[in-house]
Amino acid sequence: MLRIILIQLLLFAIPFVVWALYTLLMRRKAAVAGPMFNDAPYAWLIVAGVGCMAAGLVWLAVFSGTPGEGTYVPPRYEDGRIIPGHVVPTDEPVPSQE
Repeated sequence: MLRIILIQLLLFAIPFVVWALYTLLMRRKAAVAGPMFNDAPYAWLIVAGVGCMAAGLVWLAVFSGTPGEGTYVPPRYEDGRIIPGHVVPTDEPVPSQE
């Protein structure tokens, strides 16, 4: 879950980072000094950041969905060890859930 939140925060930050790098490069060329973030187009940066986040969420929903057809068997404790959750194909018997 933390990984998903961090990815979304990084996607939101991409437009801000790109704008800051662009502004730094242009100010160096023009040799202009002064505060950089006073004239930032915050509304457009936020809209672009939300757009990146939405694209990331769509990507996550489309490409990391269920692993296919079958029955999900949740993780269980068996013989002193934890067996991770997995999907059993429909033609195989499902282990008992005692």
